[in-house]
Amino acid sequence: MPFSTRSLPFFALTTSGLETISAGEIALLPGVSINTVAYRRISATCSGSLTVLLSLRTVDDVFLELATWMDIGRSRSSLVHLRHLAARLDLHVAAMCCARLRPVPQLPAFSVTVSFVGKRNYSSEEMKTVLADEITKQHGWIYRQDDRSADLNVRLFIEHEVATVGVRLGKTALHDRWYQQAHLPGGLKPSVAAALVTLARIVPGTTVLDPCCGSGTILVEASLQGATVYGGDRDFRALVAAQTNLAAAGVETCLHNWDAQAIPLADGSMERIICNLPWGRQVHVEETLTTLYQRIIAEMRRVLTPTGRIVLLTSVPHMVDPFDLHLVEQHEISLFGQRPTILVLAPS
Repeated sequence: MPFSTRSLPFFALTTSGLETISAGEIALLPGVSINTVAYRRISATCSGSLTVLLSLRTVDDVFLELATWMDIGRSRSSLVHLRHLAARLDLHVAAMCCARLRPVPQLPAFSVTVSFVGKRNYSSEEMKTVLADEITKQHGWIYRQDDRSADLNVRLFIEHEVATVGVRLGKTALHDRWYQQAHLPGGLKPSVAAALVTLARIVPGTTVLDPCCGSGTILVEASLQGATVYGGDRDFRALVAAQTNLAAAGVETCLHNWDAQAIPLADGSMERIICNLPWGRQVHVEETLTTLYQRIIAEMRRVLTPTGRIVLLTSVPHMVDPFDLHLVEQHEISLFGQRPTILVLAPS
């Protein structure tokens, strides 16, 4: 799709299962019109400032759209087809758009990222090599295998036989948040945490609890949306990581070293509870998950206000006993090579 001076095409990539949530966030941006919502991808146009696209929270990344290529088959002959298409890529307008938002040198270093759906008789590395060779030949840009040392990232996203090509708008991926200074096994991707916060429907001043806060990602994302956050974890290492990340984000809250099966908070004191429940895989749990879930959710129900809402992420949704809560909505997503489910619960 060609660029125009009045409306620029772009696409956002998101976690599988969050497409409608991300599309809803994108649709609220000024000057943005959504064209299609597909697997992991939302295509749209922006007629206003591109800066607003960098504020997106629930997407993994956003790219200026350069081209849509058809007939990208599974045989190795498609590499020749890709090479011919790559030779005709015009990257100059996209580079100029990015340069209006951040420093981009006249002769930028670039990286290439490739992802695709379905099996092929050639690898992503071979596709990256084809694109990198042609971009270097046609534009004289400097190829970097390490994305962190590149000024621009060229993204090739192939779904079946259709390829979408774009240039990342920001210097780094949107899901790489600046506040992530400390990491833990099983840590939640910030864009997924932001989606959980979106489903919680908070407003500025809403009290939000994460009783199994881990490295604090949910707490930060909720706080950045104006919530007053409370959190704790029984793992002291998690609390240290969470405090580091909360401080980096400028979030002030008191973290607690507690057991989520006995939360030291008053009945009906929390308006929203958002939690990535222990999966028993990345994070070790001593109890059976069934027992652990029963006790944790009973405590959540106790501290929830009568008009509150609970948003849970779990790989075993059948183990969640909702008590007198009703299921508002659910979303199966892809994460850590598994298919966990987001459950949104509210009092009947």
